[in-house]
Amino acid sequence: MQPAEVPRPVAKEARTKRRKEVSDTSVTTDSSSDSGSDNEDSSKDVKEKKKKKPSVPPGMEIGIKDLYREDPRVPWDDWCPDDIGLDIEDKPEAKKWALIVRREKSKAGKSTLALHSITVQSPLVKEFLGPVFEGYQGISTKLKELTFSSPFHEFFYRWDRFQTAIKDEKDELTLKHVDLLATVITAEIKPHLEKREDLLKHGLVTFDYIWALFEPDLDIWSEVDEQDRLYKLSSSKYQQSQTGVFFALSSRYIDTNGSSFGYVAVSLVIESFEGIKPVANLNVLPAHLHPHIEEIKMRLHQRGDKFRDLNGLHYKSYSGFCVMRKGIFGGPKKRNVDNGRIIIDGNTYASYNHDEMPHFQPLDAPTKTDNSNHIPFGDDSDSGDMPEFRIMRAVSRRMQRYAEKRSGRVDGSKKLNSTSLQDGNLIYCTPMLRGYCLTSKQWVLFYVGNVDEIKWNKDAFQRLVLPHDYKEIILAFVDSQLNKEDKFDDIVQGKGRGVIMLLSGEPGVGKTLTAESVAEEMKRPLYSMSAGELGLTADQVETSLQRVLEISTKWGAVLLLDECDVFLEQRTVSDIERNKLVSVFLRLLEYFKGVLFLTTNRISTFDAAFQSRIHLLINYPTLDFKSRMVIWHNFVRPEGVSSSKYSSSICDEDFESLAQMELNGREIKNIVKTAHLLASRKSVPLAMKHVRTVLKVKKGVAENGATLAVENGDGTCSHCGK
Repeated sequence: MQPAEVPRPVAKEARTKRRKEVSDTSVTTDSSSDSGSDNEDSSKDVKEKKKKKPSVPPGMEIGIKDLYREDPRVPWDDWCPDDIGLDIEDKPEAKKWALIVRREKSKAGKSTLALHSITVQSPLVKEFLGPVFEGYQGISTKLKELTFSSPFHEFFYRWDRFQTAIKDEKDELTLKHVDLLATVITAEIKPHLEKREDLLKHGLVTFDYIWALFEPDLDIWSEVDEQDRLYKLSSSKYQQSQTGVFFALSSRYIDTNGSSFGYVAVSLVIESFEGIKPVANLNVLPAHLHPHIEEIKMRLHQRGDKFRDLNGLHYKSYSGFCVMRKGIFGGPKKRNVDNGRIIIDGNTYASYNHDEMPHFQPLDAPTKTDNSNHIPFGDDSDSGDMPEFRIMRAVSRRMQRYAEKRSGRVDGSKKLNSTSLQDGNLIYCTPMLRGYCLTSKQWVLFYVGNVDEIKWNKDAFQRLVLPHDYKEIILAFVDSQLNKEDKFDDIVQGKGRGVIMLLSGEPGVGKTLTAESVAEEMKRPLYSMSAGELGLTADQVETSLQRVLEISTKWGAVLLLDECDVFLEQRTVSDIERNKLVSVFLRLLEYFKGVLFLTTNRISTFDAAFQSRIHLLINYPTLDFKSRMVIWHNFVRPEGVSSSKYSSSICDEDFESLAQMELNGREIKNIVKTAHLLASRKSVPLAMKHVRTVLKVKKGVAENGATLAVENGDGTCSHCGK
């Protein structure tokens, strides 16, 4: 915004006139020294007149005191030669004027003066401007020093209020003072108002006039990571980077740390462009200029309502993309999850990913227009920013964390006290939630719109093929532990408070399914892991296992450690590293307070110390005819299920013949699944012929009776040994 220019000849005439006045005063002083006592009487008369002249209160003189300078390095002056080296503003004579207007030589190199700043000294004008700039960040009309600097954006954004206030003002003295300000400022503001109106009338904008669209505290729209977003604008300005000039909009949105809500600062960027551009094509828009803003606000309100409801700890279902943690130089990595289970827990996320958390400000905190204290260039969901901005964001975040630790604010933010969120703020909520994906075993960011309620499998535990007494005691153990009904404690408080169950048996007899169906029956999360996920060394295992035990206890999850043989094997004198692993495992389990299922196929090799720590040991026998019959029924035609996907022409006689084969549960499931694929391809119900085809392929026999598998010398299959 270019300041208005004042012709140099006018200022030169004023300067010449002032010099003449000073010269005349000097001559008068010289002649008075020769005239003796006559002039002394005259001098007394002048002093008497000055005493009788009434004094003017500061700021109440109706007029403008103009100050000038040719160089920014020198004080403001009225260009009197005798006053060079003095600051005119400090003189009492300057304090009486309603306004002090400063002009300086134009930076454009022309022989003109440009308006630099205006200081309001009139208390009437200050009082008048109070309602005009009410709520405007960075301005307080109550201060003794009220100065507006070029390019006077404050007046541009509040021009309508300013003009309305003038029309409504009734006090004549106030109007005289305000008219002085209006006369000076109108020449600066009006050309820009006319230019903006002309551009917006045609739906266009130039890069050098983008600032005219964005008033502080305005609602602004942007699409970030294919998500509609609304922000509150704090301030905006042109900035320079290595790639050129850009327009930065310091904004804020609402996020949560898992318990309370707060503002997070973010900078949105509009890249420079040549010529004119349709306003609708800008990547950031004032919300009121978006053609579909009402529809967007309705959607954002619904999304924000869901975001508010999901604050805290929740176990949910998720389908869609989620955002993994990102490095300094790379953007976010996405992964698709199909009907997976997730834990929404921003509090625990912050504990394990402190450097990834944004800097929060309370919702009732005053807005800062200075953007030096927040992380610039995009928020956690912004994947489209430039690499240099990602580096700056990461470095800035780490420097900020370091400064906070030195100042004692280890939590990284001011204390948040807003545990509730007003309906009017819902449109500013982020579309992202922090939590843990139980499918990928990673801390990730989830999109609010992809979160759904879990559709529980109510028949999973009932269809588990296990003696009824076994099922009852397992459910009793888990239920009492998760619901904290068992108050029994060890002699040493806090020790041995968990429930550990060891499931032993051949592959495919239902060990893993037991843990899964119990978690489904109890409607609790299932945290499943294998020995390989915990690490190789004792230190790695200790760190990983301690973290898993802590979070599974906090979430009330059922913990499953599948194929745990490596941690439970008998200790030996020679293998020190294995001994360390076993010792670490034993020590951590001693203080575990949740529910843990261990599965193994090699119980005979277990260390004796584990036997005393296991509360319930269940040996799964090899499946008999009756058990196999039930499993075939469960997979082919479950009881009480009439879904078309289970349509089948297999009769009870067929089930009896199938149950005669010595297969485990996993093998039966794979056979039925493959047979279903054959039937689906031909768009017919599952029939016995499809099952026979799969069995023939499994045994290595083609439809014409030819052997597909290579036989051993004794006639058995070289692949399966049967």
